[in-house]
Amino acid sequence: MKKTVGIVGGMGPMATIDLFKKIVHNTPADSDQSHLHIVIDNNTSIPDRSTYILSGGENPTSEISSSARNLISIGANIIIMPCNTAHYFYDDVYETIEDLIMDKDVIFIHMIEETANHVSNNMEENGKVYLLATKGTYKSMIYKEAFKARNIELIEPTVTLKQKVMDMIYDYKNGTFDYTRDDLYDFKNDALSRGAKKIILGCTELPLIFQKFNLVEDTIDPTEILAKAAIEKANTVALETI
Repeated sequence: MKKTVGIVGGMGPMATIDLFKKIVHNTPADSDQSHLHIVIDNNTSIPDRSTYILSGGENPTSEISSSARNLISIGANIIIMPCNTAHYFYDDVYETIEDLIMDKDVIFIHMIEETANHVSNNMEENGKVYLLATKGTYKSMIYKEAFKARNIELIEPTVTLKQKVMDMIYDYKNGTFDYTRDDLYDFKNDALSRGAKKIILGCTELPLIFQKFNLVEDTIDPTEILAKAAIEKANTVALETI
C-alpha cells in the first residue's frame, strides 16, 4: 500500500511547488491513480530560519512542528521539508513530534543527510563539492558536519559571494530578482578555480534560479534528491541516480 507524503511547505511557497512538481515528474506512473497521495501545508507563518540562526529571531520549531502534526493527523506517514536551513531544527522538531512518529510509524526524511548520501555514493574519490546556501545554513554547519562524517571536502564561497547568494535568494523570494547568467557564473567560476566540479544548490530557491537560466549542469539539487527519497520510501521503488 502506498504511503501518503506530507510536505511542510511555505519555506518558501515557490520552493514548495518545485518539490511537488519534482515528486510528480519523478514518480513512475502510467495513470492518475499511480501517483502518490500528497498533502501540503503551505504554512507561511513559519518564521525565517536564517534570521533565527543569525540574530536570534523567532524560533521556527513550533510552527514547523505544528505543520508536521497537522499533516500526520490527516494521514501523512512520510514528512518532508523543502527548506535546507530548516534542517538545523530537525532534531528539535523530531523530538516535538516523536510521539506521533512512533505511534503512526511516520518517516521524517532528512534532506541534508539524503544529499550527503547521494554525493558520497556518486562522487569520484577525493572529489570536492561547492556549497551555495543561505548564511543561516553556513553558520549552522549542517552541511559541513554531514559531509565531514563522509570524508567529503566541502568548499564554501568567499565572504563576498556568500552575501551575493544570500541577496539573490531573498530577492527571488520577494519578487525583486534582477540578476543575469553572469552572476551565476561568478559562483561557477569560483567553484572551478578552487577544484570543485559540482555545486550543491543548498537553498530550495537556488534550483529555481539556476533553472531560470538553464545552468543546472554540474549542479546537485537537494530538492530533487528529497523528491526521489520520498518516492522511494512511499513506493519502495528504487529510482535512477540523479
